[in-house]
Amino acid sequence: MTVSDLAQLCSGTDHVSRNACRIYILGVTQGISVGLRMGGGAARAGRPCVPSGISAEELEATVKQRLAAPEAATDSRDASGFIGEVLITRYPCRKGREP
Repeated sequence: MTVSDLAQLCSGTDHVSRNACRIYILGVTQGISVGLRMGGGAARAGRPCVPSGISAEELEATVKQRLAAPEAATDSRDASGFIGEVLITRYPCRKGREP
């Protein structure tokens, strides 16, 4: 998403645009927090190395597959941390592949 795309989305007055804008900003903010924890070594499992060609649809399917597990319905952890763990599990960094 470009800044122009975000500006257009966030200038929308309909319910969907307002929610999408808010959720996008929240997601990026939480993503930064998760990234800092991973980068600072606070993540037990390391960091994900998501291949650059992965589509948004494939990422969505990966996360949704884990969300379908029965225990996800009662999991009260931070969602961004959960997604980080899913990505680490699915796309672990290998020696020499760390970003």
